[in-house]
Amino acid sequence: MSEKDVYDGLRLHRNTIIQTGQKVNFVDIGSSFLPTFEKITSVLVVPFTKDGLIVCALLDRGIDLPGGHVQLGEFTCEETARREVMEEVGVTLGELKLVKVIQSDYYGNQPQQLTYIVVMTGFVEDIFTSERTHESMGRSIINIDKFISLYQAGDKNDMRQIVLDAKNVLLGI
Repeated sequence: MSEKDVYDGLRLHRNTIIQTGQKVNFVDIGSSFLPTFEKITSVLVVPFTKDGLIVCALLDRGIDLPGGHVQLGEFTCEETARREVMEEVGVTLGELKLVKVIQSDYYGNQPQQLTYIVVMTGFVEDIFTSERTHESMGRSIINIDKFISLYQAGDKNDMRQIVLDAKNVLLGI
């Protein structure tokens, strides 16, 4: 196991922390192709309440969607998604749906080096008492526009598209 595969004492499937100055290309490849689980590094989740609000994580880097790295011992994207939303925002989700797959050249641009981030969505079933954990300072339940206005962890336009795509998938549009 390499240093890239251990993060915060956890044994990860494959870690992808981008270093300052590192150029990584992300390509939205839609939902028609789901790579083998071994090629998936992370799962991002867009949890919606029944009234269309998003449950967001309050992290050190600011407000964000719950998600994270696949850990050793996990065998499906759904396992990773459910663990991450519980750790970061303290909710359970109903049926999870695939929104899209994002290709990354973090490990290199040759076909065997490409890895993937999976984006999923689902409706919140249960909301538990929110407490600060090692993963999150809590949660916020807000509308899409408010989330995008507060989002600082990456490109706002890319995040807006992810959230809108998730909403459309969830609503069957």
